[in-house]
Amino acid sequence: MFAPANQSAFTLALDGVPSDLKVFKFSGTEAISQPYRFELELVSEQPDLDLEGLLHRQAYLSFNEQGHGVHGLVYRVAQGDSGRRLTRYQLSLVPHLAYLVHSSQQRIFQHKTVPQIVAQVLVGHGIQSDRFEFRLSGNYPEREYCVQFGETDLAFIQRLCAELGIHYHFQHAPEGHLLVFGDDQTVFAQADQPTPYRPGSGMVADTPAIKRFTLQLATRTTAVNLRDYDFRKPRFELENTAGEERPPALEMQQFPGHFSDRTHGKYLAQRGLERHRSDYRVAYGQGDEPALASGRFLQLRDHPCEGWNDLWLVTQVTHEGKQPQVLEEAVTEVTGGEFRQGYHNTFTAAPWDAVFRPPLPEQPRPSVSGYQSAVVTGPVGSEIHCDEYGRVKVQLAWDRVGEHDEHSSCWLRVASGWAHERYGAVLIPRVGMEVLVGFVNGDLDMPLVVGCLPNAATPMPLDLPADKTRSIWRSQSSPGGGGYNELRIEDRKGAEEIYLRAQRDWTQHVLNDQQVRVGNRRCVRVEGESHHELQGEEQRITHGNRLTELKQDDHLVVGGSQHMRAGQTIQVGAGQSIVIDAGASVTIQAGGQSITLSADGIFSSVPIQLGGGPVSPAAPLIPGFNEQLLAVIPASLSLVQVASLKRSAPFCEECERCQSGQCDLAQHDRVADL
Repeated sequence: MFAPANQSAFTLALDGVPSDLKVFKFSGTEAISQPYRFELELVSEQPDLDLEGLLHRQAYLSFNEQGHGVHGLVYRVAQGDSGRRLTRYQLSLVPHLAYLVHSSQQRIFQHKTVPQIVAQVLVGHGIQSDRFEFRLSGNYPEREYCVQFGETDLAFIQRLCAELGIHYHFQHAPEGHLLVFGDDQTVFAQADQPTPYRPGSGMVADTPAIKRFTLQLATRTTAVNLRDYDFRKPRFELENTAGEERPPALEMQQFPGHFSDRTHGKYLAQRGLERHRSDYRVAYGQGDEPALASGRFLQLRDHPCEGWNDLWLVTQVTHEGKQPQVLEEAVTEVTGGEFRQGYHNTFTAAPWDAVFRPPLPEQPRPSVSGYQSAVVTGPVGSEIHCDEYGRVKVQLAWDRVGEHDEHSSCWLRVASGWAHERYGAVLIPRVGMEVLVGFVNGDLDMPLVVGCLPNAATPMPLDLPADKTRSIWRSQSSPGGGGYNELRIEDRKGAEEIYLRAQRDWTQHVLNDQQVRVGNRRCVRVEGESHHELQGEEQRITHGNRLTELKQDDHLVVGGSQHMRAGQTIQVGAGQSIVIDAGASVTIQAGGQSITLSADGIFSSVPIQLGGGPVSPAAPLIPGFNEQLLAVIPASLSLVQVASLKRSAPFCEECERCQSGQCDLAQHDRVADL
């Protein structure tokens, strides 16, 4: 394994750059589901290497001649001290994935699976599809809505994978490194050959070996319970539990569980349990086997504990190498500790049958404690865009990818002041309205509209502060506008008012009683027709005068009897004629006497006398109606007509002199006697 003292065992190859850089020492850590990083210290006879030309170049650090090593990109490069002939350089080697820590986004993914989202992010950073692979056995449903908000692209990818139990590791070759995503143990490479256990004796081993190997067991959760809620199935209990029958019973409950069906919930609960128990049994070791790498199995042999001579999954390795022979002159190196030359490592491993799941980040999901502004969106030309639940789509203020259309977001539920089974309040935000968006449990993947906000482009329907005492609810006709319905309340002292406006129709439906009380004046104006139908009894009491003016005809049909009674006088006038039509008889009563007109003739209860006292005057009329009514009230009977009525003659026709009051009554009497 080891090269002669004057020969370099560790080498660095830079893509496209011939150089005489020699590896003096290096150290680095790699782990499953973590980007690795190696720090190299190099020496060169060139004191003026182009540092910028080295940055971001591909490089391969070889641990031995058998091809074990690490491939990566030059993430950092620095020039150190220069001696008489050699100059020191420092270099950091990382995978392309590590660059994503310097990029953060605020964006939305819709109707994509987690592998599709991860692939989109990787390709966006130039990591082409031949540089990563998904070797997954599970089924991953589409996420209707997934938000990256303020997370680095690396943290976003790692969070999505950890939530579903997807891990990743790297496979290295001089030509490049491959990023492999998996969800079971089959994606991890087998060991080239068994590695013997050789406890440290102070002697240099001829072959690579494990020098130290210890095992640790720790208390971990034994059950995971997930619960969630789906408003589309509000009475459906979404709950799943995965557990192991071992004491003590330690259950971890999580809400929300981020699932909408029990099958997926069962899957997530099992993955969660595996994540909690993946480090229940952990081995720690040291050795000088350069073939050890995270995401590979170690085949241990020759250990006194026979049960440990088995496959172990290496989850983390820290590599360290030194070859001081490359230093040939005055630049001295001060070293400490026992390790001064060669290669060694420390590692962490887990039993092969313990399913590995990456731990969740310290903050599993970005949480928003406040609210965010958004604009309601919809298809081109639409004014109202919603689904059967009254949900709307929006474009959040930070979204720079959305196009303000029906694809800008998922459907967002709209909070209401009241909501139940077929009753409540419904106010659907319209396209173009600014709305305030909140998040259920602070989860950005679960937005909802909590209210609307006016702005300079969509001002409120009041002139403020002049109308500060008014409260208003005004809608707008759709599509096209041009009209509105409105309810306005004015609270200004002395001018209090409730105003209700219907742009077109107004329908009232009262199933029982309705009471209306007006303290002063009531005015009703109908510019079209007015139809009233009372299917029961109608009672009206007017304590003052009642004045009715009809511009045209008046028709009254009474199915039964009609009774009209006046306390003093009834006056009936017509411009031309008054016709009283009775099928049998007409009776006029006054002062205890009566006149009856029937088919048999005209009958009076007493002889009719000429003259008599004047009747009492009628009650005064409201100004404006006197002249119109007097014009149609007929004059009193003439003396000739009165005299005629006293006789038995049934009819008296006035001549022109009678009409003018110049007729000789005695002459009429003589004519009547003939």
